[in-house]
Parts: sequence; C-alpha cells; structure tokens
Amino acid sequence: MAAQRSASVLVALALASGLAVQAQDLVGCRLVGASLQCIPGVTESAQQQISTFRDQISADLELEGAIQQQINGLQSLVIAGEAIQGGLLQATIQADANAALATPQYHWYRRSPDATTWLLIESAQGTTYVPAPVDVGQNLMVVAVVKQDGQVKRIASAPVGPVLAP
Repeated sequence: MAAQRSASVLVALALASGLAVQAQDLVGCRLVGASLQCIPGVTESAQQQISTFRDQISADLELEGAIQQQINGLQSLVIAGEAIQGGLLQATIQADANAALATPQYHWYRRSPDATTWLLIESAQGTTYVPAPVDVGQNLMVVAVVKQDGQVKRIASAPVGPVLAP
C-alpha cells in the first residue's frame, strides 16, 4: 500500500514537472480537480485487482454487519441532497405506514476513500447535516438508532460522496 502511494506521489510529481508518464503508471488513478487520486493496491494485474477489491468488499461487509440490524417496520434510511461542501443533506426514514417506531437518534459519520473505519462527526446529530471543509473528499453516512423490544437497534444509510468542494 505504501508502494502504491509512493508511486502516486511520483506520478503526480512527474506530471507537475512535465515528464513523460506511461499509461501503466496511472492504473487505478484519476485526476480530480488539481489532484491525482489513486486507489491503493490497484495494479496492472487483473488478478491482483480482483483480490484487492474482494478483500475490501469483505472488510466493508463485515463492518456493515456490525451496524445493520433489522428494525421492525423500517424499510430504509436514505440521504437526500448532493454531497457538496455547504450543501444540505437530509436523512429520511422510509417505514411501513402502520409502524410504531420510537423516535430515532441520528449519528453522522465520515470516512476517507482509503480508510477502513468510519469516524463519528460529533457535532452532527439530527436528520440534517451540512458538509464542512473537512468533509471534502470524504464519504458520509448516517446511522439511525432506536430502542425496540428492549434492544438498541441500528440501521445505516448507503454512503454518499465523496464530498465535493463548492
């Protein structure tokens, strides 16, 4: 992973200085604004890419399993709005018409694309969140927490992002 980041830095420096860059140097990379973003672990080898992505998917599913739980009467939790710094994101619960849900608590999280853990945004509670400058380039999600049948249950939205600068 460190080698991939080092290669990304070298490619970025080569581009900035006008040196020739080969297509194979940019595997797994894209130019976003003025920065080169590369996916760690992506190489020219299709088998290596598949292995890297499988590992990442397995880790993501394991993390999701720790969060996602069945909340009776709740169909989904979605985030509406565009992931833009200063924009408004709105968490909305879609529930059965006759569901008697307790009022959920909402917790917002951020994660950089190359990180494996979600970080709690301590200042963000409630159904809305306005992405801050620190969120640019990060993915965001919201988790609704309710007490049901004597247990605390959680459901997470699909992530949105990465958050764009205005």
